[in-house]
Amino acid sequence: MRHLFKDKNFLRLCLAAFFMSSCLQLVWVVMPFIVKALGGSDTEVGLCFMGQMAVYVVFCILVSKIIDRFKPKKILLLGAAAEVFVTFGLLATVWYGGSIAIFLGPIMRLILLMSLTGVITAFFWPMMMGWISTGHEGAALTKRFGFYNTTWSSANMLLPIIGGYLMEIDYSLPLAAACLMTILCFLVASTTTCISETPKPQENNPPDSVCQGFPQKSRQFLWISRVSLFATFICVGIFRSQLGILYKFELGFPESAYGWSVSLMCLFNIVIFWMMGKSHYWHYKKGLFAAAQALIIICMLMIIFSASLPLQLLASGLTGICYSVAYSSHQYYGVSGGKKRSGLMAVHETIIGAGFAAGSLIGGILSDAFGRRSPYWFASAVIIAAGLIQIILWNSLKKD
Repeated sequence: MRHLFKDKNFLRLCLAAFFMSSCLQLVWVVMPFIVKALGGSDTEVGLCFMGQMAVYVVFCILVSKIIDRFKPKKILLLGAAAEVFVTFGLLATVWYGGSIAIFLGPIMRLILLMSLTGVITAFFWPMMMGWISTGHEGAALTKRFGFYNTTWSSANMLLPIIGGYLMEIDYSLPLAAACLMTILCFLVASTTTCISETPKPQENNPPDSVCQGFPQKSRQFLWISRVSLFATFICVGIFRSQLGILYKFELGFPESAYGWSVSLMCLFNIVIFWMMGKSHYWHYKKGLFAAAQALIIICMLMIIFSASLPLQLLASGLTGICYSVAYSSHQYYGVSGGKKRSGLMAVHETIIGAGFAAGSLIGGILSDAFGRRSPYWFASAVIIAAGLIQIILWNSLKKD
């Protein structure tokens, strides 16, 4: 792991990812409460998140075909600069509400601005992951992704707590802090070295022998990891768009309780990302998928049947384990042995965005129609269906 700290460019990229993730976490943690304060429905809360992630998916698909043609530093700088303006737009919407005389109401402005964030991040994240993974395979690739995932997920852990307490003072404060994070992201990204100027890594990075030796098994794990990732992020979309509403309006918890729940989920993310980055013991172990997805169902049931804050927080934390297993698994299987890394990472992000968008929108509709616990029944059904699909795919690909 020490060789990673000698790569200054890699560390700067990880720090830029930390600040961009910090911005997004502050926006996401306060957004459900802003929409409700402006008189929006649970469905409109879901639409804000869905707007971002649906646009993100569309642009990730487009980006996957062309992104490897661009210089990564320029894309990161443009993305960070654009996000500064979008975040200031969100802040202005909260400050002025419906008093600005323009064609769109405040909630529609929020949906539009969140959608613009989807465009920006569709370029930013795949380019970031493609850059840091280029020239690395096997154990070296796992270590780099492990450290990178730990870095940005640290922001996911810390900022929701801060955002939770800030929004108990004023809903504009988390967005003001988000603006600062985007400015810091731009400043750090400006210090990175272009990929053509980056020294060639000195470590030994042989091709992934597992992928070369077992191409059939690699395909099996690639496809079941894709199904797992999509299903898991449907649950994450429900969690991030609807859980705060359940806490405040159904269970009577303060906003900071939701901040703590997100932070605990991300704390478990960090632990699992670190563990999976330290070793390749988990490569090509299908039992890991089954255990993680079974745990999601347990977490959803805890959310449905418990009115206790400690149990709700425990469910959030355990959900983080499932999230990180699905994310890290597909991140590895999705690029291992590939050449156009940014394009492959765009596919990874497309699956994440599609799941998140679907979960956000469907969760909001279900919450309005059938009660605020119904989205978690739906999430449980999704995981069961995903498990069955994975079994079918595994057996089908085994015969090929």
